[in-house]
Amino acid sequence: MSDGTMEPTGPVRVAVIAASSQVRAGLQTVVEAEPALAFLGSAADAEALAAYLAGSVPDVVVADIEPQASDAFKTLFEPGRAPPALVLLLDDPDGDAFVDELPAEATAILSRDVTPAEIVAAIEAAAAGLCVLSPDILARLLAGRKPLRQSASGGPFEALSNREIEVLAMLADGLGNKEIARQLDISDNTVKSHLSSIFGKLGATNRTEAVMLGMRHGYLMV
Repeated sequence: MSDGTMEPTGPVRVAVIAASSQVRAGLQTVVEAEPALAFLGSAADAEALAAYLAGSVPDVVVADIEPQASDAFKTLFEPGRAPPALVLLLDDPDGDAFVDELPAEATAILSRDVTPAEIVAAIEAAAAGLCVLSPDILARLLAGRKPLRQSASGGPFEALSNREIEVLAMLADGLGNKEIARQLDISDNTVKSHLSSIFGKLGATNRTEAVMLGMRHGYLMV
């Protein structure tokens, strides 16, 4: 009897965005060396990649670009279609603007000097709906010389319920919706409802940001 967990139907389809042709070639080599991944193509920017893929949407996009440039990432998919997960490779953050520049779509954020194995692990985690942060970037985000952002209304945060805090803690542990539902003995729809409420109360736009805001406001302990 199925437990409701979605089984993978094939290799994770990966595309690459990088301004440098050498970086694109290197990331292509990393992807093609892993049997569980399938390389779809690469380009220097999001628009070029969208044109190259001709409507095909990858499961994961690995982008070695500046955070601001990833705004065009939305061009990769059509309205109403699930967007690919974004694994963002960037230099170690060293400025007050770093947090504000991070795109909401980023599912995994890694330093450019990570190993091929770490890139593969991040791709697989992102494809499974998990969030990935390198220890250095996590430390910088938590140290945050500037707050991540206010609630959507700009006002104070609305307190999370005990169950919402439980769900948030499981997000921080890297659990997907199915695992959270199973552990709490609730339906997938209930999990989605809790996540929607958590995002709304914290003013978060994705799982990574919800975890960061949860840590910042004392709902999660490091």
